[in-house]
Amino acid sequence: MQKIPFQVNEGGIVALLPNGHVEFLAASARDLIERHNSGQRVSAAELMHHALVDPLVTLDRFHLPAPAIAFVETTNLCNLRCRHCYADSALKRPDEISTPRIKQLLDDFGEMGVLQVFLTGGEIFSHRDAVEIIQHARSKPFSTQIFTNGLLVTEEKLARIPAGQSFFISFDTADPERTVRGRMDFPKLQHAFEMMRRHGHVFRTAISVHRNNIQDAEEIFEWCAERGYPRPQWLETHPVGRALLHPDMLLRPEDVDEVFEVYQRCMDRYSTEPDQEPVEAPAGPVRRAADEIRGVDTIQFCQRLERAVGQEKCGRSVVYVNSRGDVYPCSNCMSGQLYKAGNTTERSFAEIWEHGFDEFRDIRFGDHSVCGSCPVAAEDIWCQFRCPPLAKNITGDPKGCGATEYLQEFTLRSGRYWRARKQRNVRLTLTPRRSSPGDPTAPNRLPLPTK
Repeated sequence: MQKIPFQVNEGGIVALLPNGHVEFLAASARDLIERHNSGQRVSAAELMHHALVDPLVTLDRFHLPAPAIAFVETTNLCNLRCRHCYADSALKRPDEISTPRIKQLLDDFGEMGVLQVFLTGGEIFSHRDAVEIIQHARSKPFSTQIFTNGLLVTEEKLARIPAGQSFFISFDTADPERTVRGRMDFPKLQHAFEMMRRHGHVFRTAISVHRNNIQDAEEIFEWCAERGYPRPQWLETHPVGRALLHPDMLLRPEDVDEVFEVYQRCMDRYSTEPDQEPVEAPAGPVRRAADEIRGVDTIQFCQRLERAVGQEKCGRSVVYVNSRGDVYPCSNCMSGQLYKAGNTTERSFAEIWEHGFDEFRDIRFGDHSVCGSCPVAAEDIWCQFRCPPLAKNITGDPKGCGATEYLQEFTLRSGRYWRARKQRNVRLTLTPRRSSPGDPTAPNRLPLPTK
């Protein structure tokens, strides 16, 4: 039985519930959580009786007592040289932290009440102790997610990882003439998926969309749907890392019509209208409950906090630790080496989290004065681009706009699209099996690492 990770703060308790939702709960919920974690199953419905609508928090330099989401870069070593890699992954960084230090960091996360940990690289499976690190993470209460390019995954490694591990495999195009990721194709992706399925793991592919793969994205969505695989994760390529060296990859305003048409068809492919009869996925590999990605609401919870407090989630509910132990608010900050809060070889993570982010936490949404004339803000569409490192890359001003002209227009259109869907009660399903539970909200908009 999965334990409930939780953290205690002045506003109550923040917990990842058994149904995958993240909520603020009153202190009275602690007994129920501890009962569940000692082996007496407690339902999410019971815990929701203690939910707080208006928790008390301090707005000055607001932050949770522990990250809700923590990214851990186990190594910068990678078997690929992707042209849009935010981390410039290739070779190991000088003085990469040891496996015992990584495990100690995961111990700290467990004790502090981190809700979800993403293990990444470089390529995580290029780390000689990758399986040992994953095994250790799985012994903790938090939810563990793995980012990989899938090319170094083997039966032997998967067999040693506790069943139910969630994997995101990055895959941008199967066309070797246009690939920026390298060497992955549909047969290899299917082989990786089927290996994971045999060992009881769950999986999903993630697509970083750029000028070279717009139509390929739709092909990947169709390929997954035809085989009953989970809906791919759509990610926009941002102007960070190596993408800054390859501006020809970045989408332009004149591309937005084509991209949005593809995006809409991809999302519609995995959607259910309220008056539709449930439809099973096309004939293909037999799916089991273990194939379903466990819905984890941490990203949406962090976005709810952003809106409530008017402050960026990174450095307040999200953190990124690179393979040297350097701690940053997020992957974008790490890429630009901005707002470093400390290093885990010099101070404890808990101390860094509490005291190392003051400069970043002093920046509020209201400081991004350009938002006042933005059509996205005028339509009250949620925007993820009040992002100091992206703004610095685009305008030179960390308090400017972090969206390119293309990203601003795409955000405007996608916001309208999801608003209209919500009004019609259209449900986005993770898999094309339309009788499966759906997610009535927009896809995750957290700037996940785009390797």
